[in-house]
Amino acid sequence: MEAVIKDLHQEARSNVPALLVNLAAVGVGVFAIAAEWPTGHPIYLACVMLALAYFQHCWTIIFHEDAHYALYPAKRWHNIFNGTIVGTLLLVPFTIYRQVHIRHHNRMNTPDDWELWPYTDPSRSLTFRRMFVALDVLLGAWVGPYIYDRIFWARNSPMTDPGMRRRVAIEFGLIVLFWGSVLGVVAWYGAWQKFAMIYLIPAWLTGLIQTFRKLTEHLGLPAGGAMNGARTVLSQTAIGRAMAWTSFHIEAHGLHHRYPQMPHGNLKRAMDVTEDVAPELVFPSYWRAVCNMLPHLLRPGIGVNAWVREPQAVESAVR
Repeated sequence: MEAVIKDLHQEARSNVPALLVNLAAVGVGVFAIAAEWPTGHPIYLACVMLALAYFQHCWTIIFHEDAHYALYPAKRWHNIFNGTIVGTLLLVPFTIYRQVHIRHHNRMNTPDDWELWPYTDPSRSLTFRRMFVALDVLLGAWVGPYIYDRIFWARNSPMTDPGMRRRVAIEFGLIVLFWGSVLGVVAWYGAWQKFAMIYLIPAWLTGLIQTFRKLTEHLGLPAGGAMNGARTVLSQTAIGRAMAWTSFHIEAHGLHHRYPQMPHGNLKRAMDVTEDVAPELVFPSYWRAVCNMLPHLLRPGIGVNAWVREPQAVESAVR
């Protein structure tokens, strides 16, 4: 088994095709809305905004790949440069995201997992978590940056290195400069309707998708092993596999936590030789995984805050 896993870590395919598809899709979507090409019919524009939201969500996963230095495996600085650009667009400094995500892998589903706050925080009441999950779902595009950025401002922040904090301050400056310039141009030309169609509405939808993905991955699950702390989806349909490819197979999430440096295209093959699998958390479609997660929205918690359902209820949800 170890030899197979080692080989799967070394068999890497280029990420550039998926990256270019996502970049092209966002570019075409923005142009189609801005120029109302080939038509300005409201139904057509609504469909383009939905597609734009999906591919913008894929860019949040590209951000994730940058944090692992996996988008360009042999070129670390390319990942940092790309991550800084994407982080500026997402309102999250790349340095912050990488620090939070490292802790997410090292302390998954524990109170020290800043990425899954407040669901992992035993000091946060069920009432607070219920109110917060509503905000997280409805306004994820802006609540998400707050969740990540709080590691910089919190009194108990583990980010104490002065050099790192200076780097984060510079990245915050880039965010303010970029978005200040964008809003200034939009205000100058009075292009608020186009701005809403190109950015605000797709960003809101992207946040909705991103939050549901995060919750589907971890909500209601315990701390501990990778495979029982995250849901894993191994899509069986052509559409599911295509979406997995454009999203860098992030839905195979338990496997990703089990093998964080394995090229994402090999994760499904790794399932065949992985021994510590939690079969009740492996699903043939994303919809099945979402259905397994949904009951936990009533009592949102992860790790020590996880709501443990009766075995019969779990079995019914999987079916």
